[in-house]
Amino acid sequence: MDLVAETVHGMRVVIAYNGLSFTVPRPQTGKPEYAPRLLASLRDLEGEAPRDQVLGRMYAAMEDGFHPADRELLYGGAVPRWVSEAEHMLDGLLEEGYVEERGPNLRLTRRGVDYLEGHAESL
Repeated sequence: MDLVAETVHGMRVVIAYNGLSFTVPRPQTGKPEYAPRLLASLRDLEGEAPRDQVLGRMYAAMEDGFHPADRELLYGGAVPRWVSEAEHMLDGLLEEGYVEERGPNLRLTRRGVDYLEGHAESL
């Protein structure tokens, strides 16, 4: 009854055990987990900073909790999954008014500040 094989196929792991095989999803950080860290990173950067600085600050805060799947390269090896997920979430924060673009910088809005004040214990 030993584990016979484990092969990785993208976001799924195929496991053969005792003559049976099954596929399970590989753990990865979900998009909603990025939002509070993106907002907190922007706050920590005095409320306004270039996108790459916000992503770098967020990465530093989250990197110890990333799963191997978060570091996988997408788009022909050009972009780590965590960057793609964080970028999509950041676009959502812009659309929803938590963050706004000001020239080359992102700026935390009043709505973003209010969110952070309401969720301070989880950051």
